[in-house]
Amino acid sequence: MGVTRPLPTWLLLAGLAAVFSGWRVFDGLPYLSYPLTVGGIALLLLTTVWRFRALKHSEGDQRAIAAVFAFGTLGCVIGLAGFVPGTDTGLEFLGFSFQEIGEHLRLKRFFSVASPILLGCSLLPVLAAQWAVGRGGSAGALPVDALRVRGSSANALSLGLAGAALLLFGYVTTALDRTIDLSYFKTSQPGDAVREIVLGLEAPLQVAFFFPAVHPVKDELLGYFRELARATDRVVIEEYDRFSSPDAAADYEARRDGSVFLRAAGRTEQLNFSMDLEIARESLRVLDGHVQQALLQLARQRRFAYLTTGHGERNDPQGVVVEPDARERRLQAIREGEDVPLEPELPLQVLRGLLERLNYTVRDIGLRQGLGIRIPDNAAMVMILAPQRHFHETEMNAIFDYVDRGGSLLVALEPGSEFRFEEFRDRLGIDYDPAMTLDDQLHYGGGNSIANRRLVLTNKFSTHPAVSTAGRAMARAGLMMDGPGRVSEAEDAEGLRITMIISAYPTNYQDRNNNFQFDEETEEQGSHGIAAAVERVAGGESGEDVRGNGMRALVYADADIFTDAIMASQIINTAVVGDGIQWLGREEEFSGEVVSEADVPIVHTRAENVIWFYSIIWGAPLLVLGAGLLVLYRRRRVREGDGS
Repeated sequence: MGVTRPLPTWLLLAGLAAVFSGWRVFDGLPYLSYPLTVGGIALLLLTTVWRFRALKHSEGDQRAIAAVFAFGTLGCVIGLAGFVPGTDTGLEFLGFSFQEIGEHLRLKRFFSVASPILLGCSLLPVLAAQWAVGRGGSAGALPVDALRVRGSSANALSLGLAGAALLLFGYVTTALDRTIDLSYFKTSQPGDAVREIVLGLEAPLQVAFFFPAVHPVKDELLGYFRELARATDRVVIEEYDRFSSPDAAADYEARRDGSVFLRAAGRTEQLNFSMDLEIARESLRVLDGHVQQALLQLARQRRFAYLTTGHGERNDPQGVVVEPDARERRLQAIREGEDVPLEPELPLQVLRGLLERLNYTVRDIGLRQGLGIRIPDNAAMVMILAPQRHFHETEMNAIFDYVDRGGSLLVALEPGSEFRFEEFRDRLGIDYDPAMTLDDQLHYGGGNSIANRRLVLTNKFSTHPAVSTAGRAMARAGLMMDGPGRVSEAEDAEGLRITMIISAYPTNYQDRNNNFQFDEETEEQGSHGIAAAVERVAGGESGEDVRGNGMRALVYADADIFTDAIMASQIINTAVVGDGIQWLGREEEFSGEVVSEADVPIVHTRAENVIWFYSIIWGAPLLVLGAGLLVLYRRRRVREGDGS
């Protein structure tokens, strides 16, 4: 039975080994590489001819065995030939040319994957068939040998296909570069503010991505902008590779991967992200805020917000209390090579950052900056945050002049200051009572300290645009205020539209004698105004031309809501401040929730802390005791059942 002789199989293995050695092992030695490669190819061709001659002269069961060897050997030769177009040298030898580099790479990848699969699925059945033939060979047992060869070669082919599946799975997972991360992480989704800005743009928004074809950071960003496109139907998404799309890279001036360009009506803004997902996570959690900032720069020119200084305001650098050893610690940090800013940070960094995101340039203004002369015409708003001393007459005149010109003013007050808000009464139509508001039950902070009673909370918001986000989506969270005073509409206010936008709970009271106790004889519980919005519409109520047409103002009875500690930890406080800024800037149509997935500290009210305290102290032991009693009861029932 000539078809079963092992010599052709050995020649097949020798030819494959020779080609591999000449092509890979001795590639840099032409005097070895060429003879081995040519000799190996000759052996493979000789073996193929041998196997098909045996197939031609075989019959019956012998022909079935010969077919396995012949077609298996032919598959090995074709698989080996497939390696040629998988290399640059082979493509040049075959004379292939391509217009785009992408086509070149796709062809090479196809043959680089398909060739080893075909070679493995052809060689393994040949080796298995040779092993099966070697196990038989007894006289008259040809049908048994044929059956054994077919079964063994089929099993070997299954093994080869399984290996091919694993190879393809490994290739796909490498190309897609997918990872599984069980830790909590979520990219923020488009908020109401971003959607309104996109809908208000003059032209559709173009979003151009410059990332590799497959990248996890790109996938997160695509999810955000695809959702924005679905919600607004005014977003066009473009994906580019800087190297395969040089014209697009030149158009957008893309110089690095990880860039996202937003373009509308000929104006372009750029967002940059790290190519490392672990590093990019922090930016992705607050992606909605970054997009809002970029869109505002597309929607309008940058504007100016002025914060008054020189009167002990919260933003006044002169009013910052510096620790005695702060300078020495700063010098020591510089000596140790730490990254220390040249100048100390200005107060109210969170508020300043919020204004920057809303496309405002923040400037301080005092007597040295011309507050006593005139507030610049480019001022979109003026903020007075917790002044401790009264303003000079010339400063007041400049502020009144600004208000009469239809400007926007924000005043945040604090109890115990020398500042005279009465001077604003006629312009704003607001009365201010500086007595602190307390609440014995509904307040933030744990423990039994009565000082925490000043950390009152409220979710009583009006439908005014200056608190639209809090009133619409976040009211149940509760706004935290630190001992606010009280604002109310003046009895003789004329020509003004006044709205109490934030009110206290009915359980609140104003502590008139500063003893942090509710005294029924002198104090009264009840709801009262904490913040007010004032507006003078064009023409006034009677329709005649009056000064201050278009004037807008916000008066807060608590300035602590603007501090870094509260704004950084209380999302709703930041939303209230942001809505107020956009209303003052005549951009209330852009107001809305900015989605953030960043971690924030969890703050409980005193009542909630009491519940958690007693749940842990008493609940856990009672739960363990109950479980023990239940187990003991069941054991006794079992024993009683066995005894009966």
